Amino acid sequence: MSSPGADPARRRVTSTDVAREAGVSRATVSYVLNRDSRQSIPETTRQKVLDASARLGYRPYGPARLLRGARSSVVLMLTQGLEHASDFVATGIITSLGAALRQHGLHLVWQLGAEECDTAIDLAPAVVLTSVPDGDPLIDELSEQFSVPVRSAFPHLDAFLAASAAAQVEHLVARGRQRLAYAAPSRPELGATAAIRHRAADAAAAAAGIPLPHRFEVPDDRAAAGAALRAELAAHPELDGICAFNDEVAFTVLAAAADCGIVVPSQIAVIGVDNHPLGPLTIPALSTVESDVTEFVTQFAAHVAQLAAGEAAEPPLLPDQAHAVPRAST
Repeated sequence: MSSPGADPARRRVTSTDVAREAGVSRATVSYVLNRDSRQSIPETTRQKVLDASARLGYRPYGPARLLRGARSSVVLMLTQGLEHASDFVATGIITSLGAALRQHGLHLVWQLGAEECDTAIDLAPAVVLTSVPDGDPLIDELSEQFSVPVRSAFPHLDAFLAASAAAQVEHLVARGRQRLAYAAPSRPELGATAAIRHRAADAAAAAAGIPLPHRFEVPDDRAAAGAALRAELAAHPELDGICAFNDEVAFTVLAAAADCGIVVPSQIAVIGVDNHPLGPLTIPALSTVESDVTEFVTQFAAHVAQLAAGEAAEPPLLPDQAHAVPRAST
């Protein structure tokens, strides 16, 4: 009969268990799993230890490893200021980064809305990432708190944000649209990002030789959004294209257009940003813009691994190019 608390499915697998399974000493297990270069372990013995460790699902106990002088495998992600990026895309980047870091033996711990870092400091991370942009004073504050490398998870963010708005304008102009508006979100925390994209839309329009897009705000409420769109058309009856801040704002614009009897795209073309999974399901299907961040994530994970190993390295930058994903709304 097992004693209380001795459920093997719940008990942490220890190095003693691995040693017993592999038929070697605990010291040998320690040498192999800690990759101690000072010890000469036969390859057959090393493989026996690794196989036993894998079979048992052994995971080193983090605090104990750090006390022995091992490097931390934790990369801490703090998301103060996530509103500076489009949350949908930022979340996707962070999630993909976590998977990429595992290829380097690192583990991403994501603390949402971290205003207090006391608990996070106890994790003893090797690297701290933050969602605030480069140059934000918070990066220096975090560096003092953690005494490890602190980096923005979104380097070159402004150019990344601007690229999407430029691609929107270029796509609409290619479709023959000349009189554009910029549909901004109503949430104040998105104001900084909206301003970056509006300026980029203005620059792209100027380069194309068309009037600059005028800005109007789209409330989250459907009825209020309809009223905002009617007012925009009353003030600018020549309007034939709308660049929305992101796909969520574009969804609201499509709903408002339907309520107002405005036919998209024959009367007004609408394009969003982010390639939201629901975009193909709207009526009409929403055209959008996206940037390929696959290469960035791979390179940034390698950069973080270098920092975790104590190596100085320049970070890769988010892409400053975006492309349209055309659908029925344009």
